[in-house]
Amino acid sequence: MKRVGGALGSMLLLLSVRGEKPLGFHAEKPFPHAVDTPTSFLTLPPQRVVGRSRQRIIEALKLHEGRSYPVWARLLAQQWQGIPYGSGGAGLGPTELLLNLEQMDCMTAVENLLALHQTTLMKGKTPEDFAAALAAVRYHAVPPCRWEDRYHYLTHAFIEWEEKGWGTWLPLGIPDNRPIHYITHNPKKYGGFTDWTFLRSVEGRLSTRPRYYIPSKAIHEWLPFLQDGDLIAFVSPQEGLDVSHVGVFFWEGEKATFSHASLIAKKWVYGEDLCAYLDKRGEKVKGITVFRPF
Repeated sequence: MKRVGGALGSMLLLLSVRGEKPLGFHAEKPFPHAVDTPTSFLTLPPQRVVGRSRQRIIEALKLHEGRSYPVWARLLAQQWQGIPYGSGGAGLGPTELLLNLEQMDCMTAVENLLALHQTTLMKGKTPEDFAAALAAVRYHAVPPCRWEDRYHYLTHAFIEWEEKGWGTWLPLGIPDNRPIHYITHNPKKYGGFTDWTFLRSVEGRLSTRPRYYIPSKAIHEWLPFLQDGDLIAFVSPQEGLDVSHVGVFFWEGEKATFSHASLIAKKWVYGEDLCAYLDKRGEKVKGITVFRPF
């Protein structure tokens, strides 16, 4: 598979020919409760730090020094090989901030990666700087960092990360116009949630935003537009749900791969073949949607 130089510009030209508007150019009112306070001035909730996470944070920030995001993301993904799968959040209070690089699930891994990158962009060098960045990456509102304030849908995260200037959600593939309502239609799975009015308002707004994804069967057509370090989310066919998994894309020579916290392997896996994974998942995955950090 041959990669294309200047892929983003080529993709935008393609969309203009198709008469479509990229997500990054779509003006919308902010979501309710949106916070645009500079990260350095955030009032953080109490933190729970797991194991050697502080040391891992310092090492990851040092690794980023003098390196571009794509180069650093690859090195970090390689270093993370074998980290056990899990969130480590058992018993976590509704307003506690979890710092855990000792074990990660797919979402917390991506949150950690983006927060580490944002910490370096803000010239931060300490675990405390990382904690501030992580809160902004993980929560829609800081404070109070309620369970409801987390980005439970990656659609929500991608939209607001883009609005904060942390990257762009690439409008690759075809539109996904399905409504999003999985949480409010399955309340028994979300014990501890109380602000259902807020959650319904979020789902309503997410459902009206243009979304694009690359169908699994068309992956080879769109792979040339992907770059090292892109966040790729796997679109779920389940009613009301946007995506079911997320990882980090890398080219290994001419092979498209991704790294992710794998529930099946129960650890962080580096360099899994993307096309083979999609073939194996079959109808359990509709395709991928792509967010590119800046």
